[in-house]
Amino acid sequence: MSDQRLLFFVKMKKIYLFLLLIFLISCEKDTPLPSPNPDPKEYSLTLNISPNGAGTLSKSSGVFNDNETVSVLATANENYNFDGWTGSVTSNDNPLSITMDSDKTITANFSEELCEIDYSSLQTGINRLSSHYQPMNVPFVDYAEILNVVLEKYGSYAIWTAFGNFNNNDKSDYFMATGDWENTSTNEIAIVIDDQIVHRFNNPQTQTRKVTVQDLDQDGIDEIILFGTGPDIGNSPGDKIIIVHVDENSYQTEEVNAYSGYFHTGAVGDLNGDNFPEIIGIDAQQAFTEGFCCRGNVKYYQNDFENGWLEKETNIPSLWVSRNYHCELFDFDSDGNLDLILGGHEWEEEWMSSANETVQWKTHIIKGLGDGQFDIENPILLPELNWWGIITDFDMYDIDSDGQFEIIITRTSGRDGLPGMPVNNEGYDGHKIQILKNDGNNWYNWKLVDQPSEIFDNSDIHIEWPYNTKIYDVNNDCLLDIIPESDKLNAKSFTSLNSVRGLYYEQQSNGSFLIKYKE
Repeated sequence: MSDQRLLFFVKMKKIYLFLLLIFLISCEKDTPLPSPNPDPKEYSLTLNISPNGAGTLSKSSGVFNDNETVSVLATANENYNFDGWTGSVTSNDNPLSITMDSDKTITANFSEELCEIDYSSLQTGINRLSSHYQPMNVPFVDYAEILNVVLEKYGSYAIWTAFGNFNNNDKSDYFMATGDWENTSTNEIAIVIDDQIVHRFNNPQTQTRKVTVQDLDQDGIDEIILFGTGPDIGNSPGDKIIIVHVDENSYQTEEVNAYSGYFHTGAVGDLNGDNFPEIIGIDAQQAFTEGFCCRGNVKYYQNDFENGWLEKETNIPSLWVSRNYHCELFDFDSDGNLDLILGGHEWEEEWMSSANETVQWKTHIIKGLGDGQFDIENPILLPELNWWGIITDFDMYDIDSDGQFEIIITRTSGRDGLPGMPVNNEGYDGHKIQILKNDGNNWYNWKLVDQPSEIFDNSDIHIEWPYNTKIYDVNNDCLLDIIPESDKLNAKSFTSLNSVRGLYYEQQSNGSFLIKYKE
């Protein structure tokens, strides 16, 4: 090959390499190489709390990398419990481990911590040992609505109530006895079992004044005991003490005593230590037949299960009970013997004294000695309240949870001229709750709970006094509240006092009580 041709090929090779280089460079510009560090995927996590303010979370809502693991701890605030997670993840784990492979919304759920009070422990010495029975699951009852009656048409129509167990289950049943102060034709009894009226019949008493329940034969089913006075007209014929035996299919009434008396109150408890309750009745019949003077009797009945109820003697002087219209049995000194607490018309000292005899007309405790006998030489007098001298209920509870029980006394007015009341009222107007503590030597006033002013603003306040009082934790805060109870204060059908319907007194952490209402 000639030198000229060789030179030509060399030049062409250089040109070819140059063109190849240019081609490769241009291709590199048109197709860029991938980045060595690409941006990772990210997902959002939204965290919620329900209800607001019920708790806190260890993490906040935010954005997290793909497959990143996030741990969240839920902490309940005071009075709340953590219930679990819902939303994108359903779980009860706490802390919760979350894998972020998508956007997620998760809610931490809390519920208010409900306080469970052992009511039976608060009633040692009275619950099932005596006449008072506290309903465990029925804080408010509209008695008139259950009975389907219109209260106004009966004038001073009343519903006396008690709670018990009439079918041996865990649900409280109801008993209601109706009456009228002056009319004996409208009286009836209704028994409600598992929220259904199973029996409704004529009341054998003309005027029931107190009802209570007790398992008299210890078979697991409560009996109902009625104490009655007869109507408040003329010389009252009085009433016998009545027992109602009841179950879901039948009822039966039994007379305790053979004669009628003015049994304004009574109580039931094991007075002789045989583990079966006895019945004690306060008979003020002579107080009426002798011109409201000065006589009464205490009757004590024991069931021997063969010959029925046998009348036994007590040593309580008749003068002590002529105007003591309410009583309960309770072991105040924890010696195993039930004591008797009596109250009635405190202010009537003057006409009582007219008999020229010593009369224990004040509210007092008589220590029990066993078998229906009492220490009458050393009565324990309790503090009075001016203008509020009529006792309608006693309750014994450790209401402030300090380890010592208190005496809760429900009172209504007993004199003309009480400030804020009509000048000519006859008493039995409004109410005041008195709570007594014991300092080791004496009972003293600890709290006085006042009613709402709306009660006095009503034109017919004469009927607005509680027949009894419940002690119950209404708002589940482990503080016992007070419910003054009557068919008027609790009944929806009694429209003239809608403003105070559902009234109760809510205990605060500082020991005070606030007026509250519950529908």
